[in-house]
Amino acid sequence: MTKPVLATIIISSVDTLVLLIGFGFISRYTLILVLLLEGGIGLISGVGIALSSTPSISKIGHATIGTAAWSKEAEKNAERVGFKWIITASLLVVIGFALSIV
Repeated sequence: MTKPVLATIIISSVDTLVLLIGFGFISRYTLILVLLLEGGIGLISGVGIALSSTPSISKIGHATIGTAAWSKEAEKNAERVGFKWIITASLLVVIGFALSIV
């Protein structure tokens, strides 16, 4: 749980620094938009990673493209990685919503 929180803090800090360096000031609305956009992209990516590890998708890839079937360990690892992406992206969205309320 600490890696997604750390990633969220780093991403938010980098976004703030880029806006500060790029524009010379931090526009709250632009920061909110960037955080929500990155959170949405992260959610879609996390779901894609988690879904790519399911046995049915693995079988479809094996039948259509000829890829090797995933091992159980690889499936579990992809689910863990996807879950971390989803947690990190959810925290970015929560921060974006919190900033929009303030």
